[in-house]
Amino acid sequence: MRVDLHVHSSASFDCKSHPDRVAAQCGRLGLAPIFLTDHDSVEGAAHLRARGKARVVIGEEIMTSQGELIGLFLKHRVPPALSPREAAQEIKSQGGLVYLEHPYDSYRRHLAEEAIEALEDLIDIVEVFNGRSDEKANQLAEDLCGTLGAAPGAGSDAHTLEEIGTAYVEIEDFEGPSDFLVKLRRARIVKGRSKLLLMLEARLGHNIRRQ
Repeated sequence: MRVDLHVHSSASFDCKSHPDRVAAQCGRLGLAPIFLTDHDSVEGAAHLRARGKARVVIGEEIMTSQGELIGLFLKHRVPPALSPREAAQEIKSQGGLVYLEHPYDSYRRHLAEEAIEALEDLIDIVEVFNGRSDEKANQLAEDLCGTLGAAPGAGSDAHTLEEIGTAYVEIEDFEGPSDFLVKLRRARIVKGRSKLLLMLEARLGHNIRRQ
C-alpha cells in the first residue's frame, strides 16, 4: 500500500483543498489510508472519518512555541503554543506517534536543533523526504533520522491537490500505530518533489487569503 504521510486540506489556514477533494485525489492515486496533517486542526480528518468512505489516520501539524511538530494517530486536537516536549507528550498520551517534519528546511517553521535534542526520547519518525524541501534539507533530515534511530517517513507536504502523492511510502498493511511504526522501518520511500509553480501557487493563495 502507498501512504503520503504529510497532506493538508482546507482545514489548514494556507490550503484551499476541501477534505472530500483530498480524499478523491488520494483515491485516484491509490493512496490509502489518508494521512491528513492540517495546521493546528483535526477537523478535516475528523470530517473524512465521520463520512466513513475512506480509511483515515488523524494527524495534526502543531505549531509549538518553538516550531512545528506533527502528531499521527491522534484522537483529538493538540493545542498550539505548547512547548515541543509538552506537545510530544500530549501526542503520546493519545497513543499517537511523534513525527518530526522538515527539520532542516529554512523556509519552514521547523524546530531548532536544541529543541530536537530535548525531544530525542520522544521522536518516533523523522521525515527524511519532504516534497517541498530541497535536496540538502532532505539529506540532513535523513542523517538525523539515522543518528536518532527513528523510523524514516516521507510525504508531499501537499497544499494543493496536484501535489498529493509526489512523495510517499510503500508499506505493508498495518493495524494501529505500533504496527505501523514497525513496518515503516522496512518500507520503501518514493521520492518526488513538488513543481515550483505549484509551490508558488499555494503560497500565493495563502497570501491572498490573509489580505
